Amino acid sequence: MSDYCSICSPFDDGYDIDLAKVALELDNGHSSNVLCEVCNIKAVYKDEKGNIYLAKEVKNEIELESTTIEKLMP
Repeated sequence: MSDYCSICSPFDDGYDIDLAKVALELDNGHSSNVLCEVCNIKAVYKDEKGNIYLAKEVKNEIELESTTIEKLMP
């Protein structure tokens, strides 16, 4: 069974991974591994300034995509 994150979940009743919660719980300069099998998110990272990034696998490479808490909410 695939895990769905708060961005890609097709279900009205929820999701498996709350990306906003993960990001809010991170200290600056830290990351947390997650595995959304649908959108290939591998981790959530918060830099030293508090900027949030999603680590996604694209063509067998990890790319950081800048995001905000608002974009991580369903």
